[in-house]
Amino acid sequence: MMRKYRKIRFSMLFYFILFSVITVACVWILQLVFLEGYYQNERVETMKKCATALKDSANGVDFAKNESLSKDSGVSVYLYDENKQVIYPDDVALTETENSIIVNTINDFLKNSEKEHFEISISGLKRERFAFVLVSRYNGDYLVLSSSGEKIVETLGVVRLQLALVTVIVLIIGIILAWYLSNKLSKPIDEISETAKKWADGDNSVTFNTTSNYYEMRELTDTLNFAKDGVSKSEILQRDLLANVSHDLKTPLTMIKAYAEMIKDISGENKSKREAHTQVIIDEADRLTMLVNDILNLAKLQSKVDAPEMKELNLSELTERVIARFEPYVETQGYKIENHVAPDLITMADEKKIEQVVYNLLGNSINYTGEDKTVKVYLSAKNDKILLEIIDSGKGITEENVEGIWERYYRFSETNTRPVKGTGLGLSIVKTILDAHNLKYGVRSKKDFGSNFYVEFERVKNE
Repeated sequence: MMRKYRKIRFSMLFYFILFSVITVACVWILQLVFLEGYYQNERVETMKKCATALKDSANGVDFAKNESLSKDSGVSVYLYDENKQVIYPDDVALTETENSIIVNTINDFLKNSEKEHFEISISGLKRERFAFVLVSRYNGDYLVLSSSGEKIVETLGVVRLQLALVTVIVLIIGIILAWYLSNKLSKPIDEISETAKKWADGDNSVTFNTTSNYYEMRELTDTLNFAKDGVSKSEILQRDLLANVSHDLKTPLTMIKAYAEMIKDISGENKSKREAHTQVIIDEADRLTMLVNDILNLAKLQSKVDAPEMKELNLSELTERVIARFEPYVETQGYKIENHVAPDLITMADEKKIEQVVYNLLGNSINYTGEDKTVKVYLSAKNDKILLEIIDSGKGITEENVEGIWERYYRFSETNTRPVKGTGLGLSIVKTILDAHNLKYGVRSKKDFGSNFYVEFERVKNE
């Protein structure tokens, strides 16, 4: 069953509104629940301070002054005698319910009369004058203080109204912001998605752009453009590879077929011609085998199936061995290989693969060296490094073409006769092997001054 996916726009809108609702709900709970408790604690502490100040008046401090300060704090002051009758102030008018609240609080106080302390009664916030009642001893009488709950009732009413307005405003602003931000974030993603669809349909001329100012979006478009360029380049290389392979396969196959028909129709009875024609078929078959082997070898190297087997390797002996393989070109075609190989230089590498590297580099230099037909091979050590250099005296490589020489089927526009048979994959194989070994390599070349291919190995010193 196909899973249904939600759009970022609606997900962001939902979570932003949910966040706004949770925030408003928390404010409501904090204000309505804790505000009432906070007000009660504040009233109780105020009444206790007033009671303490009034009791001190029994020791000579002005009672009237402290009573006035208490009234300024919203606290009413009464004195009751032992018979629980109000004696102060004289003109007070209490209802039966109000007097009952005070008397009950005094009775509760008397139950704990063995200790000097305050007795607080919270009789309900909706009572105007006697929401809070405090009783304490005062010169044999009872000091009674009361405070109204009217202020908290009014305050809570105002808070509820304000919270209602704030809730509506916050939700409206939250929805607007959520919609704006979700569109701002999802729009560039939609643009990139539309461009990607065009690219997937085969339009390689598209360019990933974004109107967003976010760094991540810019990075995404840059990465996609880089990937698109890489894929386009890979497609071009793939087409070139197929074209070159097809050409390289077609030529020897045509030759093989032509000379086979010649043997059949013309030179079958003529031994010398038959042998010459047969040798051409053999040479072209060898060329086909070499091409197929190089293609398979390069594919294995690039897929990392054939990983290097690292072990100690005498690079000096290996280089001497490779130079000896080119001796026929020295003896029969007048080429000269100057040997400057220092003895017993040891490194860690895959012997077969590094031998292929040296062979390909030396063969490449012989193919492209100058009229003097000279190639110089240097192998030297400095501290913990071994430097292999293979230098020819050919026409060199221009700066803009240096990077391209490592590509498959790269050909110089100007070449000499190629004495060493190749498939056009030699330097690409060299690059892949050296990359797998994590070795530093390159070419120093200047137009009309030859080329110097170099590889830098890690040296293993003999103990």
